[in-house]
Amino acid sequence: MARRSMRLVEYGKPFQLMQEEVPSAPKGGAVVKNEYAGVCHTDAHSADDEFSGLAPLKCVLGHEMAGTIVDIDPSAELKVGDKVIVYWHGGCGECSRCEVGETTACLKDIKHWAGITEDGGFSDYVVIPDAKLLVKVPDTVAMDAACLLPCSGITAYNAVCNMVPTVQDFAKHSADCAVLLVGAGGLGLWGVQFAKQLLPAGVRVLSADVDEEKLATAKAAGCDEALLWGKDVDDDTAVAAAKKACGSLGAAVAAIDFVNVPATFGRIEKILVQGGMHVVVGLLGGDAPAAVPLMPYVLSRHHMAGVLMGSLPQLKDLVALMAKGNVKPPPISHHPLENVYDVLQDLKAGKVKGRAVVKL
Repeated sequence: MARRSMRLVEYGKPFQLMQEEVPSAPKGGAVVKNEYAGVCHTDAHSADDEFSGLAPLKCVLGHEMAGTIVDIDPSAELKVGDKVIVYWHGGCGECSRCEVGETTACLKDIKHWAGITEDGGFSDYVVIPDAKLLVKVPDTVAMDAACLLPCSGITAYNAVCNMVPTVQDFAKHSADCAVLLVGAGGLGLWGVQFAKQLLPAGVRVLSADVDEEKLATAKAAGCDEALLWGKDVDDDTAVAAAKKACGSLGAAVAAIDFVNVPATFGRIEKILVQGGMHVVVGLLGGDAPAAVPLMPYVLSRHHMAGVLMGSLPQLKDLVALMAKGNVKPPPISHHPLENVYDVLQDLKAGKVKGRAVVKL
């Protein structure tokens, strides 16, 4: 059994296509024949070595995967032929955090990350060392949409879950609550729909972006109002427009920053109501510092949470939610494996609308 793999041979350079033999399933693990692999900003960061060697040379990137099990340890619960997605964020598998599926918080800080530290989805076949990290895909969920769930889907889902308690509390005292989602790319489009599913009825969802076309897509996904934050919109104007759109409270009760650069970070702090929740998700700011005036922050009683993906139990909950058919994936474009590096460049340039996936 052979596979095609697009390997990272030099940072910042096109991947190299290689023909390879596929190993058998390791003890406790499985081999998955990939059908689709999502192309994510994290892949771009890895390809350019922005994680300082976390993704080693010669590895196969691509951490959003959906496919069919072709080989698996006989002791596993799943079986050959099952359609699955891969929870790629593995840990040591032994500590108390890993035992309950919270591998992002592995107490030994072990990183078995398929598609980053180990071979991933830009290949026909992927070896998964721990079969417990596979989640069965229901027949009602399309596989190209399913591949997006273990990263962009679960990250947006977890981000919304983080603000649910705060929004619920405000909704007890005001019938006119609004939340703000900054960024209307793939994550933001998931976020709009999850907010509509998970937040109390009547809470309005606002979406902000620099791109009018992306905002139109966000409106189609269900956001109640779109805010254009283009280059010609100064900070005061953007803040005033957002506060007006928030209704009688004059401020957002919670916000998610799917972009997370200093400008969006500071702007959200100005838009949040006292006691509001600021959820930080995006990585586009890199190491750039963001300033928070300390006394105003304390007096405003803001809360803040950083979100890195979500847990394995959350992914299973998300798959169950998707199976109900009430959440639709962002617009998806399909691309051949050989073109994946070019697709990454388009993603970095902001040319991808919705999500791009490799079809294998």
